[in-house]
Amino acid sequence: MPVGFIIFFIIVLILVIAGFVFTFAMMFNPKFKAKLIGKQLEANKYMVDEHKDDIKSISDDVAEATKGATKTTARAIKEGLKDFVYCKYCGAEIEADSKFCKVCGKKQ
Repeated sequence: MPVGFIIFFIIVLILVIAGFVFTFAMMFNPKFKAKLIGKQLEANKYMVDEHKDDIKSISDDVAEATKGATKTTARAIKEGLKDFVYCKYCGAEIEADSKFCKVCGKKQ
């Protein structure tokens, strides 16, 4: 057998064993898992701190782009929450708590 194949086989075998050891360490050792999660949190915090201006800029752009749709949605929700009845004189749709019809002006 060629020497290169044997070396390749040994490297692959070491990597597979290391993968199993790492997996079992993650499953059975909470301190090890916590240490890795802590490192991930540190990396995320670093990335956010480094790119805070970019994140703010993107957030502002999204807010500006969706401002009209947000207003339309809020208006639709507000209108959907109102209770409507019909005027007993002209039949126009009016809010349930209205004292006068907006169309004919008669008292309800």
